[in-house]
Amino acid sequence: MIKKYHLTIFFIVYFMYTFASNFVHPVTPAFLQLINCSSSMFGFAFAAMAFGQFITSSLWGKIGDKIGYARATAFGFVGYGLSALIFSMAKSWHLVVLGRFIGGIGIAAIRVNSMAYLTAMDAPAEERNKLLVIYASMQSIGGAFGFLVGGLIGDYSVYYSFYAQCITLVLMAVITYLCIKEHPNFVKSSEKLSAKDVNPFVSISAGMKLINITIAVFLVSAFFSMFATSGFDQNFNYYLRAKFNFAPSSSGLFKAVVGIISLVTNLTINMWIVRKTNISKSMCATILLSAAAIFAMVMSPNQTYVLIFAVVYYGFFAMFNPLQQAVMLKNDDASSKGAVAGLFNASRSFGMMAGPTFAGLIFDINPDYAFIAFAVMLVISAVISYINYLQLKKAGVYKD
Repeated sequence: MIKKYHLTIFFIVYFMYTFASNFVHPVTPAFLQLINCSSSMFGFAFAAMAFGQFITSSLWGKIGDKIGYARATAFGFVGYGLSALIFSMAKSWHLVVLGRFIGGIGIAAIRVNSMAYLTAMDAPAEERNKLLVIYASMQSIGGAFGFLVGGLIGDYSVYYSFYAQCITLVLMAVITYLCIKEHPNFVKSSEKLSAKDVNPFVSISAGMKLINITIAVFLVSAFFSMFATSGFDQNFNYYLRAKFNFAPSSSGLFKAVVGIISLVTNLTINMWIVRKTNISKSMCATILLSAAAIFAMVMSPNQTYVLIFAVVYYGFFAMFNPLQQAVMLKNDDASSKGAVAGLFNASRSFGMMAGPTFAGLIFDINPDYAFIAFAVMLVISAVISYINYLQLKKAGVYKD
C-alpha cells in the first residue's frame, strides 16, 4: 500500500484544487454582466466546460493508466490554471466558451485520475470507501470556502479571482508532479495510445467493452443525478444574483455555510452510513430527500425559506455524492480503474452539459421551472439507482 504521507499530500493538494477551482464561480455572474453577455451564457459557459470533460474523460483515463495517475493529474492542474487566464481575457462570449472548454479538459484529467488514484489502492473495500468519503468532503468544504474567498477577492476586482485561481492551480501541478508517488503495485498499461483515442465516442465505446449491463444502468443514474445537481448549482448561483442581488462575497458566504454543514455531514452521518448500512439503498434515499428539498424551496414564500431549503438540499447532496462514488466501486468488476473512472466521469460530464444548458435557456422564462425539472430528474435517478441495487443484489454483491 502507498505510504501514508504520500496519501496525506494527495489530500492536501486535492483540497487546494477544490478550494482554488471555485474562486471564479461567485464572480462569474458579475463578470458575464460586465462584458454584456445574456443570462443564458452562464449555462452555455458551464456546458462548454462539461463538454471538454466529456470528450476527454475516457482519454485521460487511458493516459493515467499509461503514465501514472499522479502525473496525469498534474497536467490537468496546468490546463485548468491556464484556462482561468483565457476566461479572464474575454470581452465577448467567444473567449468565455473557449476558456471554459479548455478548463473542462483540465478538470477531466484531475477528476478521472485523482479518483483512479484512490480506487486503485491495494486496500479493503471499506477502507477505500472511507477514503472516497474524505475525497468528497474535500470537494464540499474546499469548494465552499473557495467560493467564499473567491467572492471576497471578487468584491475588489473580478479579475483578481481569475489570477488567484491560475497561480494556485499551477503551484498544485508542481507539487503533484514532484511529491506524489504512484502506488507500489501500479503497472503501466502496455496499450499504445492512438489517434482514435482522441475521439471520445471511440474511446468511450472501447471502455464500454469493459463493463456489463449493471454498471451501464449505474452510469445512466449518474447522468440524471448530475444533470440535476449541476443544473441546480448554476441556476441557483445566477438566481441569487438576479433575484436577490447578492454580491460575490454574499454568495460566497452562503456557500461557506453550506460547506461547513457538508463537512460535518460527511464526517458523521456518511461515515456511519458507509459502516452500518447498505450504501446503494442509502444513496437512493438521500437522492429522493434532495429532490424533496428542491420542491420545498420552489414553494417557499420568501427569501429566508428559499435559502433554508437550499441549505437542506446541499446537505443531502453532500451525502449522496460520495455514496455514488462508493457504489461505482460495487459495480466495478476488476476492470481497469482509469477506464472505469473515465466512463463514470464521462456520464457525469454529459449531465453537466445538459443541466446548466437547460437552466440557462429557461432562466429568463422562469427559473422555478428549471428547479422543478431538476427535482424530477433526481427522482428518476433514485428509481434507476434502486434498479441498480437490485441488479447488484442478484449478482451477490449485497446479501441483504
